[in-house]
Amino acid sequence: MPENVTCIRCGQTREGAGRVLPGALGDDIARSVCAVCWAEWLQQQIRVINHYALRPALKEDREKLYDITREFFGLPSAKEPETTP
Repeated sequence: MPENVTCIRCGQTREGAGRVLPGALGDDIARSVCAVCWAEWLQQQIRVINHYALRPALKEDREKLYDITREFFGLPSAKEPETTP
């Protein structure tokens, strides 16, 4: 069962999305995104894939989708290091 997180997107503390993707992005989402915002992203993701004609099976398209996912949630880019206050 996923634990509660304070969501980086909505600011509320509720059930986390859990481990929904592999790698560092999956780690960030599991730590920082609630299940409600993840469900919103799944709906938005369909529109993003269609708008940009992405083919997630291709590495470069998948990386673009992951960049847009990070942007949607306000997560730091995979290319820039996290800063600690």
